[in-house]
Amino acid sequence: MTTPRTVLRPVTVLVLLLCLAALGRPARADDSAAAYDAAVREAKAHAADPGPWSVSNLKVIAGPGSGDGNAYVDGKVVAATFTKSSYYTSAYPGLSMTVYGQPASSASWVTVGGELKSYLTSQGVTFADVKLETSRVLGMSQTNSNDAVVELLVSPDVNTIQRPTKDPSVAGQPTSLGSAAAFVRPAGMSDAAYGNFVAYYHSWEAAAYGSSNFPWTQLGYTYRWGLGPTLADIRGLSEFIVPGGSRWTVYAVYSLGSYLYTSGSGSGDFRVTGALDTLWAGRQFQPRGDSVVIEAGATVSGGQGLLISSPGYTVSNAGTITGTTAAKYGLDGTADVAVLFLGREAAPGSLAEPYGRTNTLYNAGNIDSPGTAVMALAGDTVVVNSGTITGGQAAVVTGDGADRLELRGGTVSGRVDLGGGQDSLVATGPSSLAFALAPQGTSAPPVQNVESVSLGPQTSLALTFDPSGYVATGQRYAIVSGGLVNLADSGLTVTSNLPMVRFTAATDAAGLSVTGWRDPGWYARSLTSPSLGAALDAAAATVRPGMEGLIGFLDHSPDAAGAGSRLLPGPQTRSMALAVDGASAFTAAFAERLAGLRGGSGAAGLAAPGFYGHGAGLGDLEALGRLAVSGQPAALAEPWRAAVPGAAPADDGLGLDDTTAEGPLEAFATLYGGQGQGVSSGDAPGYASNLAGAMGGLGIRALPGLRLGLVGGYAWTGADYFTGRGRGDDQVWRAGAYAAVDAGPWTLDALAAYGWHTARNSRPVWDSVAESTGTMGEWLGFVRAARRFDFGNGFAAEPFAVGQLVSLHRDAVTESGAGAANLLVAADTSLSLTSVAGLRLEKTFAFGAWRLTPEVFGGWKHEYGDPAPSVTAALAGAPDAPFAASGGTVDRDQARFGAGLRLWGAGGAAVAARFDGTAGGTRSSYGLSLGLRLGF
Repeated sequence: MTTPRTVLRPVTVLVLLLCLAALGRPARADDSAAAYDAAVREAKAHAADPGPWSVSNLKVIAGPGSGDGNAYVDGKVVAATFTKSSYYTSAYPGLSMTVYGQPASSASWVTVGGELKSYLTSQGVTFADVKLETSRVLGMSQTNSNDAVVELLVSPDVNTIQRPTKDPSVAGQPTSLGSAAAFVRPAGMSDAAYGNFVAYYHSWEAAAYGSSNFPWTQLGYTYRWGLGPTLADIRGLSEFIVPGGSRWTVYAVYSLGSYLYTSGSGSGDFRVTGALDTLWAGRQFQPRGDSVVIEAGATVSGGQGLLISSPGYTVSNAGTITGTTAAKYGLDGTADVAVLFLGREAAPGSLAEPYGRTNTLYNAGNIDSPGTAVMALAGDTVVVNSGTITGGQAAVVTGDGADRLELRGGTVSGRVDLGGGQDSLVATGPSSLAFALAPQGTSAPPVQNVESVSLGPQTSLALTFDPSGYVATGQRYAIVSGGLVNLADSGLTVTSNLPMVRFTAATDAAGLSVTGWRDPGWYARSLTSPSLGAALDAAAATVRPGMEGLIGFLDHSPDAAGAGSRLLPGPQTRSMALAVDGASAFTAAFAERLAGLRGGSGAAGLAAPGFYGHGAGLGDLEALGRLAVSGQPAALAEPWRAAVPGAAPADDGLGLDDTTAEGPLEAFATLYGGQGQGVSSGDAPGYASNLAGAMGGLGIRALPGLRLGLVGGYAWTGADYFTGRGRGDDQVWRAGAYAAVDAGPWTLDALAAYGWHTARNSRPVWDSVAESTGTMGEWLGFVRAARRFDFGNGFAAEPFAVGQLVSLHRDAVTESGAGAANLLVAADTSLSLTSVAGLRLEKTFAFGAWRLTPEVFGGWKHEYGDPAPSVTAALAGAPDAPFAASGGTVDRDQARFGAGLRLWGAGGAAVAARFDGTAGGTRSSYGLSLGLRLGF
C-alpha cells in the first residue's frame, strides 16, 4: 500500500525540526561527583599545558580612581567570598578581622568587582539553584556547607591580596602561568610576602590535586565545572587570595539566597521577587539601606525568615512569609519568628550610615508562623496590616517603644502584646481580629499592654475555641486587658467556630470582654434523637467539668448528628428483640420435640410411635376415670389397649412392620443454632446475630395421654451492631416444666420457664469503648394446640396455633471505659406476646421397623406486645439529665415457615432435623436444630 504524500510531508518536517532542535540544545549540566572529579583532572592538565586555556582579560586591582571596575571604600577594594555565616556571628560592617592561619599555608579565596553578583544575575540563577551555581562557578563541590556571602575590604596591595598564579601581581595581567612556569616576583612585593606566597603555592598545589580535590586552574580564573569541555564552558571568575594572618575589614554579610535580591557592594536594600529562605538586613549586616520589599508572588519559607537588625527599616510584604523558622543568625530565642526587628543600634566605630528609630511593616500579603509572626525587641514599631498576620503563639509582639498596630482591612490572628510605652491598636475598614481561646475561660486576654484601642464599625472579632471544653451560657472572656477601648455605635460583630453559641461584646474600665450565650435547643434540633439532644443541651447550659471533653468534642464535630449517635445505648435497645428471638428458638426446639414426633392413628393412618405412642381419645380418659373411681382393675378400652406395652399393635393399613411400643419415661436433647438480622430503626442500630444453644428434658407418662416433665438449656447469642455501634454477648440458662396432652387427633403442649441472662455489651464512643456487664431475668410461657388430619398412606395435615409470652426484666447497668460518655442505663421490664396460626404437612415412609417423615410448615405470626421498648439512660457526666432512646419499629406481622425430617425406630428412639425461619420487614431469623429422643 502506498502512503499518501499528504501524510509523509508533515511527518518529515516534524522529524527535521526535532533533529535541528536536538543539535541546537545546550549540553545538560552534569552535577555528579564524577563530573567534579573529572574537572579536577582537567584543571591539572590545563595547568600543565596552559597555552590553549589562557585568557588575557582577568580582573585587575589597580587602586581607587583607576577605573578598574572595582568598588573601593576608604581606599580599600571590596572583595567577596562564599563562606559560612557561623564564622561571622559577631561581625558588623567596619569590624577588623584577620585571615585564619599562616601566610605560608593558609589563605582566603575571593573575587572582586562584583563579579559573583553579576554572574548570578546574568545567568538567571534562582533561589532553587543558587547554592549549586555559586559553588560551580567558584570551582567548589556542591557538598560544601557554606550559606553566606561576605563582602570584605582589603588593601589593594600585592602584599595583602594576590593572584594565585606563578605571577601574583594584581595590578595587571599575569605574565607567568601554569604548573611548569617560573615564579615571578612583582614590583613592590616584599621578600617575606613573596616567600610566603611561593610556599603557599606549592602547598596548595599538592593539596588541590590530592586530598583537597579542587579544580585549580593556576591560570587566574576559577574552573566552572559540569557544563562542558571548552574554554567558554570552564571559564569562571577572576580569583584572588588574601594570605593567612592578613588584616581585613568586614563590609557586608548576606545570606546566600538574599544576595540574589540586592545590588551587593554593601547595599542593605532588598527586593525579593521569587523564593527565599533567609534574609538578614540592617546595620549589623550592611552599612547602608532602609527597605525590604517582598513582592506579590514571592515566598520566604524554610530557613530563618526575616531578621532586621537595626531600626529605620521599612518592610513591605505583598508576598508570603510562612512556616517554621530556625534561630536567626545564631541568636537564642529567635526560632519560629517570621519577621524579627532586633532594634540594635550600630556598633561604635562601624561603617554604618545614619538610620531612623522606627521599625515599620506594611503587610498586604501573608505572614504566618507556628510561633510569633512579627516581633520587635526594641525601637518604635508600626505595623500596618491589610493582609493576614497569623501566629500560633502570637501575631504581634513588641518591646518598650511607642508602638502602633493598625488594621486597614485584613486579619490579625493570634495574641497581640505591644509591651511597654504608650501603644495603640486601631482597626478601620473590613478588619478582623482573630483569637484562639480556651472554652473554660482560662485564657489570658489576647490583647495586652495596649493603652488605646479603637475598633471601627466594620471590625469583627473572630473567636476560635479548642475542643478541650465547651462554652457554657454566661461564660465571660476577657479580650483586651486594660486600656481605653472605643467601639463604634453599632457595636462589635463577634463570630466563632461554634454555631450553637452567640457572643455579645462589652467594654468597661477593665477593657473589652465578650460573653457567650448558648442556644438551649441546638442539640435537640440537630441530633436524630431529640431526647438525647435535649439532655446534652441541659448539660451544656452550666459548667460541668466532667462533661468538658465530651461536649467540646461534639461542639466541634462537623457531623454532630453522626457523632452524637455514638452516645446512644445501641446494644441495650436491642436486648429485648434478641431475647425474644432466643426464646423463640428455644420454644421451637421444644415444640419440635413434643409435637413433631407424634404419630397418627386411624384406619387409614400410619401408626407411628411418635413422642408418646399412646393416642388416647377423650372417651378413653373418661373410661379411665370411671374405672379408677370404682376401684376396678385397669382393663382399658380397646383404643387404649393397643398402645399399652405388650398389647397387640394396630394395623397400619399399609402392611408395614409394626414398631415396638415405648416405655413410660422419655429423655430428649436438642442442639440448635441460627442467625438473625435487624435493620436500623429509630435510635436502634441494625445488627447481625448468631445463636447457639442446647436443650434437654426428662418426662414421664403421668396418665394415659398426659405427659409431664422438666426442661432446661443453655444458649448464647452474639450480635454485631452495624456502622461500628458495638457488640453484644448474651448467655442464658433456662429451666422450666412442661405438660403435653393427647386427646385423639387433638394435642396441647404447654411450657413455663425462667431464664437467667448475663449480657455483656461493648459500645465504641469515638476514641474509647464503653463496656458493661448486666443481668436480665426472663419469664417464658409457651402453648401450642393442634388438630391432626390423617389422609392415609402416611400423609397428614395439622393446623396449629401457638402463643408465646416473654417478660424480660433488665437490671440497671453502669458502663465503664468511656469516661463521661459512659451510660447509666435504667432498669426496665418489657413484654412480648405473640401468636402463630399455621399449617403443618407431613408424609411418613416405612422401612421395616423404621419410619421416616419429612414435613413442611408455614404460618402467620403476630406481635401484641412491645419487643422494642425505649431505653432510659443518662450520661455518666450528667446523671441528672436522662434521655430515652427508642427501640425502633416493631414488625407486628411476620411470616413463619420451615421444614423438617424425622426418623424413629423401636422403643420410641427418634432423631430429627429441622429448619425454622421468621421473616418480616425489619427483622428476620433463621435456625437449624438437631434432636434426639429416647423412650424407656
